[in-house]
Amino acid sequence: MTSKRIATSIILIALWSVSAWLTRGQSEDGAIFHDVSAEAGITATHRGIWDDTETMQGYLAIGQAWGDYDRDGWVDLFVTGNLDPNVLYQNNGDGSFSVSAHSEALSLPDTPSGGATWADYDNDGWLDLYVVNYGANRLFRNANGAGFVDVTLEAGVGDTGKGTSAAWGDYDSDGWLDLYLTNWSCFPECDPVDFTAQQDRLYHNNGDGSFTDVTGSLDYAMTLGAGFAPAFLDYDGDGDSDIYVVNDKLHNEIGNVLWRNDGAGCGHWCWTNVSAESGSDLIINGMGLDASDYDNDGDLDMYVTDMVYQMHLLMNDGAGGFRNRARSSGSAINMGPDNGVGWGATFFDYDNDGWQDLYVAATNYHQTFPELVVSFMNPRADALFRNDRHRGFQDVSAGSGIDAALATLGVAYADYDRDGDLDLVTGNWNSGYRLYQNQGSGKNWLSLDLRGGLGVNRDAVGTTVRLTTTDGMTQQQTVAIGSGLGGNNQLALHFGLDKATSVDLRVVWSNGVECSFEAMPANQRLRLVYGLTAGCG
Repeated sequence: MTSKRIATSIILIALWSVSAWLTRGQSEDGAIFHDVSAEAGITATHRGIWDDTETMQGYLAIGQAWGDYDRDGWVDLFVTGNLDPNVLYQNNGDGSFSVSAHSEALSLPDTPSGGATWADYDNDGWLDLYVVNYGANRLFRNANGAGFVDVTLEAGVGDTGKGTSAAWGDYDSDGWLDLYLTNWSCFPECDPVDFTAQQDRLYHNNGDGSFTDVTGSLDYAMTLGAGFAPAFLDYDGDGDSDIYVVNDKLHNEIGNVLWRNDGAGCGHWCWTNVSAESGSDLIINGMGLDASDYDNDGDLDMYVTDMVYQMHLLMNDGAGGFRNRARSSGSAINMGPDNGVGWGATFFDYDNDGWQDLYVAATNYHQTFPELVVSFMNPRADALFRNDRHRGFQDVSAGSGIDAALATLGVAYADYDRDGDLDLVTGNWNSGYRLYQNQGSGKNWLSLDLRGGLGVNRDAVGTTVRLTTTDGMTQQQTVAIGSGLGGNNQLALHFGLDKATSVDLRVVWSNGVECSFEAMPANQRLRLVYGLTAGCG
């Protein structure tokens, strides 16, 4: 490894043009977020079916993905309609969105669509789009901003299961993004349930536009769960990408699975199932997942949602294991008086105080007696938890602006208006999408746009940034694609700095190369390019 420290003046010359933005103060009504969907032009609809008694059909899927597909510096939005057409929105740069001229080519009106992710799979500098479907998934290559080309067949990633979510990560550190796909059960259409029809897929990127299905490198039985959400993450801090998969126990109770990356040398790539020994083998009705260092102790923790029981906050003990702290932390919405069903979830610092807060998308569960009729897509307010800086959370949902009763499945964040705080989009079952604008806290922030090159994947996925403020507080974030349920957040890392006016940075690229920067001013957007930015690679 190499480590270099260089002066701020050199960095500012080497990086892209930096813009500081004034943050708004708290809104007059005290709300943290305002629903600006209508004025922003977000009108896409979602239409889904769940009927396991009469018509015997259903597809529990949604997708919301942020990505700057046209490289104009403003993050765009793609949403899936399930049974309705998908829509690509272009960010106009003035707080509004327009339906992109390329939207129709991605709409897939005859294919039920679920999750979606933006990723530069071919390292050409343009974000490509992977759409997960009930039926053949589709990979669309970005033609340098001029449109999208369906390359599914030549890429070899058109799995035909009941797809829910996808995640990207460079597990072998060869500079090319690999892909993990979760499939849910073939139920209710098939009876009896065929577990082989719900097998997940792991694809290795060959670096030539094609992928190889390497699911066989994993334990076959442990790829047959009714999968909802995967993530590439370095849970043990050894520098490579492991995989965690959230499964629904409704059909095939294998539990959630944590695959430890053990590298080459066993005839194929070596993965070890460490679910039991790590304490992450939850046998639950798992739905959503996000990973973040919420307690700022230098390792990745996970939040896992559940349909029937309380949520799970898996706190990393730093020694390869996890402890469930949902109840003690105050973040366990659960069955009980509120009958909450958890779906997508995301960690994000909404108030820029330097601590990761938590958003949980939710619906409500009803069961009638003696008929035993169950319904779980009933409207319920989502949950917003503020990090209390002591490994706990405070529920600030009431009056936050996100407390409308909706049946929400998906959530993803991005600073779409470039004002220095994180906004949200939520995906709502049999309704559509809501855009929530953050009203601002007045605290400082820093945004880092990392770009790979020379052996580091273009999106810099797997690269970790460790930030230290002048008062000694540390934060750590890792670039990831695939989050919550069926979507992805913005690629840029967003750090809340509270009152700090400058920070020190240590960047550990996905190939292990390190670089450091001192006294970086707050309230700006920086781009670090591996191999081009002075001192980085």
